Amino acid sequence: MNLRDKLREILPSILPRHPQNALKGKELIARVRTVLGEDYSDGTLLSQFSALTFEEGSRLTRIPGGQGYYLRPEGEDDTSLKNFFTTPASVADSPLHRAIALASRMYDTEGLSVFVYPVDEESWNHPDLVAVQWPAGQWEDDGSYTMIDDPRRAASFRAVCVCAEPSGVSCRRHFFRTLACGQWAQEAELLIIGMPDETEQYALNRLAGRFGVGIRCIDSLSDFLPRADVMLRMNRREASDTVHALPCTTAAHPRHWNIPPQAAAEMPDVAPVQEWATYCVQRGHVEAYERRVAID
Repeated sequence: MNLRDKLREILPSILPRHPQNALKGKELIARVRTVLGEDYSDGTLLSQFSALTFEEGSRLTRIPGGQGYYLRPEGEDDTSLKNFFTTPASVADSPLHRAIALASRMYDTEGLSVFVYPVDEESWNHPDLVAVQWPAGQWEDDGSYTMIDDPRRAASFRAVCVCAEPSGVSCRRHFFRTLACGQWAQEAELLIIGMPDETEQYALNRLAGRFGVGIRCIDSLSDFLPRADVMLRMNRREASDTVHALPCTTAAHPRHWNIPPQAAAEMPDVAPVQEWATYCVQRGHVEAYERRVAID
């Protein structure tokens, strides 16, 4: 039984039934570990919690626009992400949150779907977000994506790490974090918010050529850039206009690797995005807003 199925089985017995008693992430992790033990990292469990809150039939839900998980009443439908993204500011306006929101809209306006991990800590076990390329299909008017019926279809993944406040040391640290977090994916890319100096750009370009990591630099988080939660609520046209208004330089394109799916077994924290993508591919459909399932 995979982790998602284990959680679906045990959560109804350990979740509080009323919003006023909602458990924060670390509290819920502690309860889950009394049943499942120490086999899964905090990042893996938090990502699964986030995914389950938007999965059809799941009883796990959270306080809209706030923190805390509780048990969704039987029969209550809360599977649409639209409600989450239209609640009052649910994402802090820190440089990192704004950078993650900007990255999300940059990739989804390029036609990729985006799975975002919780941004409360820097992880070397999973990227900040994953851009998913679906099999051939088309975007619908409601923002959903329908795939062409083909038994050979499969998603591919680009692991993305974000460097929000660059310096020489931080750029190189995030480069190697991207390399480490992207070993399971077909592509890996570092998004730098800010322009490194010429010496640092040269050093990064040499590393990119050696290891195959893509590098994109956006000049800065300009004053006119909206709050993170506002960017996440924009429609595709508004988001595209905002993204294209920012000076962006592609220093290196990511190298594409043919990575077999079982490679992810070495990095359990990336299992949630693979399971989510597999679920979407199996049914041939990605719901509108569903592509940001793990934003916290």
